Amino acid sequence: MRVIELNGVWKGYRLYRRPADRLRELFVRRPLHETVWALTDVSMAVEEGETFGIVGENGAGKSTLLKVIAGTANPSRGECRVQGRASALLELGGAFHPELSGRENVVMMAAVHGVPREDYGAYLRAVQAFSELDDATLDRPVKTYSSGMGVRLAYSCVTAVEPQILVVDEALSVGDLHFQKKSLDRMRQFAERGVTIVFCSHNLYQVKSLCQRAAWIHQGRIRVMGPAETVITHYEAYQLERSGAGAEGGVVRGRRPRQGDAVPPVRIGEVSLRGPDGAVREEFHSFEPLHVQVELEALQPGVPFHVGVAILRGARENVFGTSSHFEGGPGPFRSGDCRRVTLRIPELHLLSGKYRLSVYVLDDTGLHVYDLAEDILPFTVYNRRQEFGIAYMPYAWSVE
Repeated sequence: MRVIELNGVWKGYRLYRRPADRLRELFVRRPLHETVWALTDVSMAVEEGETFGIVGENGAGKSTLLKVIAGTANPSRGECRVQGRASALLELGGAFHPELSGRENVVMMAAVHGVPREDYGAYLRAVQAFSELDDATLDRPVKTYSSGMGVRLAYSCVTAVEPQILVVDEALSVGDLHFQKKSLDRMRQFAERGVTIVFCSHNLYQVKSLCQRAAWIHQGRIRVMGPAETVITHYEAYQLERSGAGAEGGVVRGRRPRQGDAVPPVRIGEVSLRGPDGAVREEFHSFEPLHVQVELEALQPGVPFHVGVAILRGARENVFGTSSHFEGGPGPFRSGDCRRVTLRIPELHLLSGKYRLSVYVLDDTGLHVYDLAEDILPFTVYNRRQEFGIAYMPYAWSVE
């Protein structure tokens, strides 16, 4: 059943040269404004129980689309139908009154979410427990909160009562790593219980891991919509083409994702490609062993984590990817106890071509990214045989 459906939705904002032109326009009977279209003819549907991703550049119209779905903005044209109670975490602190205390805002949010008055106390305790904000903090005006504290309180309020539809913008990226992981775990639990989720993020790994389908919004229009893997592949290719990004061979240091001032518990030190003799290499032949060696730095001891490795080709097309949390994997590892992880591929079934790597350090669920090094270590594979393509598959001919 479709619980979210948009048909030909346009959303425009009026821009006036002077504030007084808003009033003058009522009398002169001609437009004194310019319309800027944030959304242009958007049509999409989200099924009940589905986790749907939204990706795109800043200014593409993602937040406006989420506001229309959440009901905080009305379409200028077209129709948006939502069946069920939607809870939304959009602009930071947008639902809070800055002069009121955190505690008073929580009570206000309880009323907004339809919590019975007799259950306000239980709602407040649930919000405080998840947000981990102490009594002194909750008694202070929200305007004194940092952005991270505001996110903690907002997300806790939105999810303290299980919604039928959860709409989450990029706001979670502002919180610290501990709360990001905690929030993603709760979102994953909601998804497992059949809650419909619309998730907007610049973290493409999370979108790919969480979402069944996704849409790439570009200049207010849906450019690609379909399976999350397909959409992310198209979007990554576009980003790579725009940036003209390249990578150097040999040994590289890890590059942390943008997490503000947050420090991951485990960080990628060096990544290298090696042959079976342990020597660093940039050239391999089909069917010979290839080892991906990942050095790790433990900044917090005893934290469980996983390591993922992907082989890419062309415009960031995934050729092969695996992680230690996949079926049969050896993880989770623990920071401090594990200083080096090596992925050994005994027979490289790639055919001739140029390839690259992406390496990830993930949390114990394999969802949250602690650290990453993407699109690195270009290497070349040579095939002495005559088969062509990307990968070799065992085969046999028969004649009847």
